[in-house]
Amino acid sequence: MSKVRTAATAMGVLVVLSLVAVMQQNVLARQAGTDLILVPVSVSDSKNVPVTNLKREDFQLLEDNKEQQITQFTNASDPVTLGVVLGLSARGPVKTPGQTDRVSVDILKAVDRVREAHPAGAIAQSPFDGDSMFDVVSKGMDALAKQSGPKKAMVIVSDGYISSGSQTSSVPMPKSLIEASKTAPFPIFFLFPSTSTTPPAFTDGSAYAVGYYLEQMADFSGGDMITGVIENDLSKVASDLRDRVKNLYVLGFRSPNTAKDGKWRKLAVKVPASGSKVKIASKSRYFVPKG
Repeated sequence: MSKVRTAATAMGVLVVLSLVAVMQQNVLARQAGTDLILVPVSVSDSKNVPVTNLKREDFQLLEDNKEQQITQFTNASDPVTLGVVLGLSARGPVKTPGQTDRVSVDILKAVDRVREAHPAGAIAQSPFDGDSMFDVVSKGMDALAKQSGPKKAMVIVSDGYISSGSQTSSVPMPKSLIEASKTAPFPIFFLFPSTSTTPPAFTDGSAYAVGYYLEQMADFSGGDMITGVIENDLSKVASDLRDRVKNLYVLGFRSPNTAKDGKWRKLAVKVPASGSKVKIASKSRYFVPKG
């Protein structure tokens, strides 16, 4: 039996490999105890091929338009620690656990593509069509934060729907999880397998409330929401995300602004010598909790 079919028949089972589950509040506590700000950066050329040979001195890092000294630098070639969460609802394109049609196989292949960035990494699978998606994400985030090294990323693959047994009016906002994403020491990427080239608008209080909150978490953490169309470009989109995550640089600096004011601060990353020859995707802001 293929890996894809094996994963498909286990779609209703929670699987956690090599990650220890703890509460997400620890993420906030750990971040509050350090003044080192980590900024993940991906650099690619005009053909979207990752640029992996840059050095610390090639980068310029600014906080609120003021240049900062880069005190920590992680190369693109250094290994990444990756966490992957898969969560699907029966409202979405996969209707039953164990479904092995082309749609479900394509989604599971996308998960496998992403995991190639760190094959020994962990996958946490929310029970199919269950209400525990955010609990699984929370535990995965905190476990990933405990792993050593600055180069980490989380990828959440979800159809964005609440479970088929939930009413849209009864889905609570995962407030503590969203707050934790603001100070997570790694980017969160939300990979959305869509059945249409025009993805839906995620809104609060709708059947797409899960996607709405995941989109917020991706934005707050310095990651991204990425859409791939099932049986079209999903595999390529997942491969591009794999390469982006695998080839991240991480810049670290200590801000001269020591105020614990509960505000966002703007970030910008440049590669001056490259001119307009490269594309830079980086964390554009970071949040300072109140002291």
